[in-house]
Amino acid sequence: MAVGDDAVAAGMQKVPDSGEEGKVAYGAREINRTRDYIANKTRIGTAVPANSLGNNGDIYFRVV
Repeated sequence: MAVGDDAVAAGMQKVPDSGEEGKVAYGAREINRTRDYIANKTRIGTAVPANSLGNNGDIYFRVV
């Protein structure tokens, strides 16, 4: 998977690394990697998750 794809799939915008919008050309890849990491570590739901789901370091947001 390309850098930034997980973040885009989670609803985050991808930081462009070229063109007029790519003003952070050299940092864009690292920003997108960070967003991929966050997208893979966070989950949202309305119920309390089972203890068997997730790993240490995961973040779960419970919507009430």
